Amino acid sequence: MRWPQSPEMTVQCVMAACTRWLTKHHHTDLLTRLPELVELEERYRAASEAGQLLALLTAELPSQRIDADKKLLGDTYDKAFVGGGGRKLYDAIKAAATFGCSICGAGQVSTLDHHAPKAVFPLLALTPLNLVPACGPCNQGKGNSFDPDPAKEPFHPYFDDLGLERWLYAEIQVVAGGPVVEFSARPPQDWPAVKAQRLIHHVARLRLGTKLRAETARHLAGRRRMDMDTLGSVGSGGLKAAILEEAGSYGEFDPNDWMTALLYGLADCDWYLTGGMKGI
Repeated sequence: MRWPQSPEMTVQCVMAACTRWLTKHHHTDLLTRLPELVELEERYRAASEAGQLLALLTAELPSQRIDADKKLLGDTYDKAFVGGGGRKLYDAIKAAATFGCSICGAGQVSTLDHHAPKAVFPLLALTPLNLVPACGPCNQGKGNSFDPDPAKEPFHPYFDDLGLERWLYAEIQVVAGGPVVEFSARPPQDWPAVKAQRLIHHVARLRLGTKLRAETARHLAGRRRMDMDTLGSVGSGGLKAAILEEAGSYGEFDPNDWMTALLYGLADCDWYLTGGMKGI
């Protein structure tokens, strides 16, 4: 998955865009908390860059979940940032994800997800570093819970590095004469154990295998004629070589794009290479 760059805007920018709404609805007291939000934003950045965000959030949890302005901060996000004067900033963060959902890498971006859920961490509700572009299903599937278990910590698109080694794989299984694509995550052997566990949890929690499988149906139908023609011209060996070349091209762009995994899976499937696509 290719992740977007972190936003350059700050919580101060967001609060400025929301000031008119806060003034109109007599909530200007929230503006007095801006220095606190700025300080938390800096600690969030520093902790994330040091790989210590989970520790920061765990320490913040007791006080934030009962913060007196919890509801107001949520309303400010929903009504002033998303639905009011901050909408241009909201859309700018979404637009940075030019390669699709930052969580699954396949879905179309339609919203922003709070990496640290705003229902649990309201003081981060307006912090751009905590807002990541996502598709609707991933935003909903991620939920509003917080788990302090390091093995279940969600990956942060702005700060985590998943490297350039392949870890997303696809296997083509033939069921009732038709293909079913099964995606799986195989962490590289040199990854730390916790990072590998986080990847497995990421794929399982969000049911990425099911979601990515749904993406493949249209693609397989769309390439059916092309691959039939290639098979007829150069045989199964030539078709395999052509698909591998295509897979290599996708892999240079992103070794863990779902298309990369699918193409390598097709090149390794005898059923497909010997004409199975004719029944799709």
